[in-house]
Amino acid sequence: MSDGQTVQTAPLRVAVIATSWQERVSLQALVEANPAFEFLGSAADAEKLVDCLAGSVPDVVVTDIAPEASDALKTLFELSHALPSLVLLSDDPDSDWILDALPADAAAILPRNAMPAEIVVSIEAVAAGLCVVTRDVLVRLLAGTRAPRQKLSGEPLEALTLREIGVLAMLADGLGNKEIARQLDISDNTVKFHLSSIFGKLGATNRTEAVMLGMRHGFIMV
Repeated sequence: MSDGQTVQTAPLRVAVIATSWQERVSLQALVEANPAFEFLGSAADAEKLVDCLAGSVPDVVVTDIAPEASDALKTLFELSHALPSLVLLSDDPDSDWILDALPADAAAILPRNAMPAEIVVSIEAVAAGLCVVTRDVLVRLLAGTRAPRQKLSGEPLEALTLREIGVLAMLADGLGNKEIARQLDISDNTVKFHLSSIFGKLGATNRTEAVMLGMRHGFIMV
């Protein structure tokens, strides 16, 4: 600034969920060592974290619990209208459930043995609205590793119903099962039934693949 003053930005509020107390202590030390972060608290699961925070909502949650943590956080923080971003530490960041969770539930996915600097950069990235994934996950998202079932079988693609198209569009918007059920006023089991039908018709094996195939065949646009 021309008058020599600097703009002070508020530190990022960071919380931790980890099953191991050693991991919680390690992540807490990492957060507290960075002056750009404010450590809010830690717990072994999402419910205990919410109790620990007593109404405060973090900007970012670093967690090694997946994929249940993201769903629990959505439910527990939904009244605040300000869901935290997630940095997920996983033993298997390239597994299929990661591809299912990524569009809706996580902004960063790192291996559990990620370097401290990588975790710090990921916290800053997700707080800025960016996604962080490993190279292998990115390659699978862009190109895919499995051929759709309808190509293998040679069967023609079956058209989706209007309700299934609506559910698929909600998947593309990043909604979880509970959110879809709430918006459509249907049960969770009915949502699962629709998803099963969508996957079967498109030949998809997970949510990400279903959205990609739905876009490819013109059922939805993103």
